[in-house]
Amino acid sequence: MFELIHESIWVASHMTFTKHFSPNGNIGDIVAKDDAQMSTAHLLGMLTGVGLITISHSPTFLFCVFAVLSPINIWSTKKMLDAAKFEILNQAKLTLLSREFIDTGNVSVYDQLKDREIGFGEWIKPGKKGGIAVKIRMGPSAEEAFGASGEIEGAVNLMQHENYLLNFHKNTMWILFHQESTSNDVIKSILHSLKFHDSLTKSGITKENNWEGYVQTLEDTLGWTKEHFPKFVAKLDQNNWQSDVVYWNDSGMRLVWKDHEKESDEPQIIN
Repeated sequence: MFELIHESIWVASHMTFTKHFSPNGNIGDIVAKDDAQMSTAHLLGMLTGVGLITISHSPTFLFCVFAVLSPINIWSTKKMLDAAKFEILNQAKLTLLSREFIDTGNVSVYDQLKDREIGFGEWIKPGKKGGIAVKIRMGPSAEEAFGASGEIEGAVNLMQHENYLLNFHKNTMWILFHQESTSNDVIKSILHSLKFHDSLTKSGITKENNWEGYVQTLEDTLGWTKEHFPKFVAKLDQNNWQSDVVYWNDSGMRLVWKDHEKESDEPQIIN
């Protein structure tokens, strides 16, 4: 048990040391510190365990020690996970950052997102100010995301040069990806989907009561997204978010549509 506690402490401090030294490219120094900390953690854990056994071999004593040390081990493990701060974007973080950028024009740093997340940053905490008012599904099939073939045709005609399509259907924002989509397309699609939902909610437009208005809103928000996307990515990079790698919940479907090519005047984001 003591060995586990010491190892948890080692892993937490090891992550901090690695992040501190790795930008300098000093790989040998990092490996040496890695091995030294691991050996020290194991040695201290084993020595402490052997020392406790010499006090008493009775089952009652050993179970009491286990009962006391187990919560400490759980606490150390939690602290270890909290110490692992890597600015990698997942769907929850990217959605929260997109929401904040739309509302304020700013992007939070890693620590500022903690009060809006649960499950070590894998899910969005419900009921928080600045929360997400729409469910987002990524990578579905066209059959799931659209209610009729005319909806598909309208989305493709408008967004044929993009690597994603959007549709608001059954109270869900659906994001469909082209087979050539990249991490930047994922970032752009989430930013666009939140802005699109905001505009639909504000105007009260639905596909059923105003199809022309729905398509016009999609076009207007696409224009807004194209204009603000470079600034959003720059803000992410400025706050050390790794915008070149994004992890998200995906159904795994990729699509191809007619006349898909990149517009030559679209700004390119280079990470």
